[in-house]
Amino acid sequence: MPVAAPPRERVTDDPLHAHGGGHRGGHGAGHSGGHGAGHSGGHGPGDGHPAGAPAGEAHRDGAPAVPPLTATAPPAEPEADPPALPIEEPGESPAEPLTEAEVDGEALAAEIGNELAAQSGESPQTGESPQTGQSPQTGEPQPAPARAEPHEWRGIILVTGTDTEVGKTIATAAMAAAAQAAGLRVAVIKPGQTGIATGAPTDAEVITRLAGPETVRTLAEYPEPLAPLAAAKVAGQAALDLFETVDAIRAEAEKHDLVLVEGAGGLLVPMGLRPSGEPWTFADLATTLGANVIVVARAGLGTLNHTALTLEALHRRGVYARVILGAWPHDPELVHWANLGELVPHLVGALPSDAGSMDPGVFRRSAPGWLTPALHGVLDNWRVWAEEAG
Repeated sequence: MPVAAPPRERVTDDPLHAHGGGHRGGHGAGHSGGHGAGHSGGHGPGDGHPAGAPAGEAHRDGAPAVPPLTATAPPAEPEADPPALPIEEPGESPAEPLTEAEVDGEALAAEIGNELAAQSGESPQTGESPQTGQSPQTGEPQPAPARAEPHEWRGIILVTGTDTEVGKTIATAAMAAAAQAAGLRVAVIKPGQTGIATGAPTDAEVITRLAGPETVRTLAEYPEPLAPLAAAKVAGQAALDLFETVDAIRAEAEKHDLVLVEGAGGLLVPMGLRPSGEPWTFADLATTLGANVIVVARAGLGTLNHTALTLEALHRRGVYARVILGAWPHDPELVHWANLGELVPHLVGALPSDAGSMDPGVFRRSAPGWLTPALHGVLDNWRVWAEEAG
């Protein structure tokens, strides 16, 4: 007799689960992934990823991309999302605005201190990421945590700002002083110094006085206080050449453990000309060198937007970046504490507002306390810092 075929077993597995899920969240502050909010697997030394790698190589939140089920062409490379600051979820009712009279400053500082401690990065005891347990010394590619930090920043580091007069020069001096205190050979390069005609101390002079690094160089000087390319045109002087600037920086990197390159103004200020005659910016210098970037930002009103825009521009270019607050006030107000709470996932340092007027000896002894271990400092507990700063 013919035997009936057994019924086929229905497959009910979700194809997304079969491929490991999909996206787990956004790329903004406090989410898994995200360059600006804690760029997953950054481009710094010691984190297992080459500096300057393209931002869209893979999803940085540890979840592999899901290929289309009926693809007729290779899937498009995922577009990198900007490092947006945290936003309210749909359906949440907005909180009632607070006035300074309704806020207990000490209670707010304590609350933010608790949040800072909860958002701390690597464990100071083990050097391991709490999300992965991966030692930074192994160099093996692993799903990156949301706040992956290089073990410490060495080589070429570019220093830019969210604007002019945000504290880039003082922050550069502090990084130089902390690195020298840690035993590193440090060079500082200023590609284009403008405003010589004003008679004010140059950035190189300020850094030399405060930090006294082994080498301080200025590649070009221009009389008027303008963007370097504009100042060169007004003065009738040769504009900075991109590749000559790159060669000068790399030459110093061969002789020093750390080379800090301070920009002029913000990230997209025109610095000079390429051989083709096209302008180049500080962002172009970062991508050409494959270097990490420190963004110096204000602590006060307006800084969230300016910082997010700068981090987004860097993230889209595949550049690893972190933030330093250039001048934390002695008497912080509500806006400063609120901004600190938003920016802490990005922070690797915060300088007091009077740092530039300190005696050089006091400045050099104090600088490590303003920076995290990634920048050769000793600031390893933001909660303690917040309590002392408040």
